[in-house]
Amino acid sequence: MDETKKPKNRIISTFQFGEIEVEEKHIFYFDHGLLGFDELREFVLISEEQTNPFKWLISLEESEIGFPLLSPWHINLEYDPRLDLDYDNEVVMVVITLENEKGMMTANMKAPIIFDVKDQKAKQIILPSDKYSPSHIIVRKKK
Repeated sequence: MDETKKPKNRIISTFQFGEIEVEEKHIFYFDHGLLGFDELREFVLISEEQTNPFKWLISLEESEIGFPLLSPWHINLEYDPRLDLDYDNEVVMVVITLENEKGMMTANMKAPIIFDVKDQKAKQIILPSDKYSPSHIIVRKKK
């Protein structure tokens, strides 16, 4: 392969994982960013054995910004976002708040992120139904 055409890897320093090298093929591009982070467009999805079943979505533009993610079906086996998805190429994840101001772990089931693993594109959508909450309680802290 011609060296001039070889994709460049990026090195980022993260709070969660320290310094990591990211290959171009692992970068997901968000045309419209994430809710509240519209200006951030490039992210890497990290899966580490010690944090399973959580994945981490880390911004390449601001590597101190990262979001824990889970499959919505880890939380609710009957989750049905009523989306026309290509399950061979698209993966659905939801953003997790590890501990909110009330000491609860919550999931944003209302605004899932759809990852197209074939095209390396991703988007966060807001479901039109009120069936799912943006702060679905997963765990309450014991008092």
